[in-house]
Amino acid sequence: MFKSTISRAALTAALLTAPVCAHAETAAAVGEVVVTASRNNLEERQIGSAITVKTAEDIALQQTTFVKDMLQTVPGVQITSDRPGGYNNVSIRGSSNDEVLFLIDGIELGDPSSTSTQYSTEHLIAFDIARIEVLRGNQSSLYGSDAIGGVVNIITKRATQDGIQINAEVEGGSYGTLSGGASILGKRGDLDFRLTATAYKHDGPSLAAPMYGPTPEEDSYERKGLSGRVGYRFSDNLEGQLLGFYTETSTDLDDTGADSFDTVDKDESGVSAQLKHRSDDGAWRNELTVGQYWVERLYFGPWNLPQGDKYEGQKTSANIITSYDSAGIWKVAAGLNAEKEETDQVTNFSGNFNASIETRSAFVELALRPVENLTLTAAARLDDNSRFGQFDTYRLTGAYVFADALFGGDVKLRASWGTGAKAPGLYQLFDPTYGNPNLGVEESQGSDIGVDIFWDRVTVEASLFQNHVEDEIAWAGTYVQIGETKSAGLELGLTAKVNRWLSLTQSYTYLDAQSEVTGLWLGRPRHAAFTSATVSPDQRWQATLRARYRSDNESSYGGATDSYVVFDLLGSYRINDTFEVYGRVVNLLDEDYQISWGEQTQERSAFVGVRASF
Repeated sequence: MFKSTISRAALTAALLTAPVCAHAETAAAVGEVVVTASRNNLEERQIGSAITVKTAEDIALQQTTFVKDMLQTVPGVQITSDRPGGYNNVSIRGSSNDEVLFLIDGIELGDPSSTSTQYSTEHLIAFDIARIEVLRGNQSSLYGSDAIGGVVNIITKRATQDGIQINAEVEGGSYGTLSGGASILGKRGDLDFRLTATAYKHDGPSLAAPMYGPTPEEDSYERKGLSGRVGYRFSDNLEGQLLGFYTETSTDLDDTGADSFDTVDKDESGVSAQLKHRSDDGAWRNELTVGQYWVERLYFGPWNLPQGDKYEGQKTSANIITSYDSAGIWKVAAGLNAEKEETDQVTNFSGNFNASIETRSAFVELALRPVENLTLTAAARLDDNSRFGQFDTYRLTGAYVFADALFGGDVKLRASWGTGAKAPGLYQLFDPTYGNPNLGVEESQGSDIGVDIFWDRVTVEASLFQNHVEDEIAWAGTYVQIGETKSAGLELGLTAKVNRWLSLTQSYTYLDAQSEVTGLWLGRPRHAAFTSATVSPDQRWQATLRARYRSDNESSYGGATDSYVVFDLLGSYRINDTFEVYGRVVNLLDEDYQISWGEQTQERSAFVGVRASF
């Protein structure tokens, strides 16, 4: 056992000394506008925050079916399940899942019927995603509650050239897995559209790990969904679009470390309407977004109602943002936001209730460029909550670029500081059995300093960060506010195009999360890394070896998990301009590992598929 542990550690260390994968980006390209990082449409070189962008090319290269699998490649991000359809929490810099805000095409995601208006990513599929922007650190001044840890903004594909394009893929493999998707994108003149259909299913294995007891039942999972968008340019100054998605899933459940025959059916949908206006010179811009996210979960089992325990939530929001670019040393953006959260719960498990809460917000962000290559931003936000009253948050960032400073590469020094606030969820407040109406607002302060270096073939990023949360809400038989926690650590990212046929990518996170009251470690893995090396002998063939590493985890409910290293092997062959075949072996060495205690992960598994684009 000791020898095996040492061998795995040595192998991981060897991989971590390398850079890592072909199209992956640890930081956005210099000159590219990153939508999430600022309300002032700043270019990457002007951004003082830590942000990572993953593109459609990255998703295809890693053969990513579910978005959560791409998120684990980002520095500072940890997930709790790599099992398809497995319940998943996303942590950024040690945050809780409910402290990360998710957006899809401007639709704010978050389930008011869940524990704390949090969004669960286990059913979020990657097909037809154009880019994923992951903004790390306190973002409440720009995005309000739920953004203490950071923001994940997902942007779907949109037709940009006249004509029709059809994309399709189908895949099958171990555990009776069958998945696929098809989309049609089109544009004619001022009108563009996209319509996408996706489906996924597998037959097992058991969700409960067999080492803790008998698991006679294989736990299946099914998912199907539709999404789309329609956009129209009314004039050179005004454009609008309608967006939406619908997902229907069915999941077999197990208890923590034990088999059961419980199931959950979940329906969720999101819709959004957007209008964008700009002045003739492009200096003045206005944007109006109205969106709604709805979800219903039905739990079936011996402790539930015959018709299922129902949790229904709805989050409705409206935003208006205006910005002005002086074409000189300053830009300014300001906005108003109105949001309503509603839930209706009918359960045998803990009782019935329905409740709602509303929040009105205003924010302003100023961007200054007092000298060439230096960008400073300051943001402030005031939230007025119908239950908790007013609370304010702030954020400061700075970025300075030294052009051609290091062997011909641009070096960007950056720093940020911000405060955050998180209101309790309706379930935490009002559940008849477990709720606590005396809960208050969580507050936080966080900061980071970092450097990004850009060469023609190599990109490097490094960040030191810390975040301090007061009055954090936790579970102790009921919901309580446990005092203070602090997270601090290091994030590293590296991509390198070594030569014509070899590309490398590396991410690494060191995290130290502690209770400020007891001084004890909170159990989150201290080390996490993702390594990928891609070989492309010619334009048709491509092969990727990747490794996923995490140290021991004592934050799981029920017990602690050991550290692990898992290898995957991926390959693809482009037959012609239309067709590509691909395949992968997950858990190549058949490692017995757990991400969360008691949950079984995939054994060695093989999958093959074909993609087509017309």
